[in-house]
Amino acid sequence: MIEAVVVIGALGIVFGVGLAYASRKFEVHVDPRVEKISELLPSANCGACGFPACRELAEAVVEDHYLINNCKACDEESWLEICDILGIELGKRKQEIALVACSSGSVDKFEYEGVKTCAAADLIMDGFKACKYACLGFGDCVHACPFGALEKRGSQFFVDFRKCIGCGACIDACPRGLIKIVDKNAKVFVRCNSLDKGKIVAQICETGCTGCKQCEKACEKEAIKVENNLAVIDYELCDGCGSCIEACKFGTIVPVFPSEDAVVSDSEATEKSGC
Repeated sequence: MIEAVVVIGALGIVFGVGLAYASRKFEVHVDPRVEKISELLPSANCGACGFPACRELAEAVVEDHYLINNCKACDEESWLEICDILGIELGKRKQEIALVACSSGSVDKFEYEGVKTCAAADLIMDGFKACKYACLGFGDCVHACPFGALEKRGSQFFVDFRKCIGCGACIDACPRGLIKIVDKNAKVFVRCNSLDKGKIVAQICETGCTGCKQCEKACEKEAIKVENNLAVIDYELCDGCGSCIEACKFGTIVPVFPSEDAVVSDSEATEKSGC
């Protein structure tokens, strides 16, 4: 009996020493900054930064400090604290939001009865909308948003500027590339994505851009140009004067005024965001 106890005890000592040696030999050293940064990140695990989870981003940031710019969900205070931990000084972050470049004003060319997703509908004869660039309205973007910043009411889509961080998840979900990321301080937005000629647009959509160039002529800053039959705004030049809005007779160009307590409709921006 005593011999058995001695043998088991000896084996325990041998195994214990072996495990202690192995733990030291194969120990993975974790930078203490990883834990601190991980705690400061939002734990949204949205993937917008290019990493599957915030923990992975924290590990990558320690190796390449400037990857912290990839995180758009991080609040300003936490972001600055992370920069302090890393010992770097970065300029002010650019804040962005997503807007849908379509008013959903296109007529239907046939009745669609298939799977109720934009991705599926887009595969059937280029979609059921007469305009091949039009929003199909099934809300793939709404389901894709990890922050619940998009909402569909009727045929219109609303963006909550308090929640939207411009992560781009909705862009990946839209099969027609209708969602645009713009600066959060943008004052105007072109609510169309059609590259068709004006005559075609006028026949199938009440609020589509016809490429008439009236907005271009009205802008004293030369901040808006018509390219491929579509008005395009240079936000570096735009001062938000609104001359393009007044010049657009189809209501294609709309004001964007995000505020702290507003849920703004990008598809009804004239009525919603200007109030």
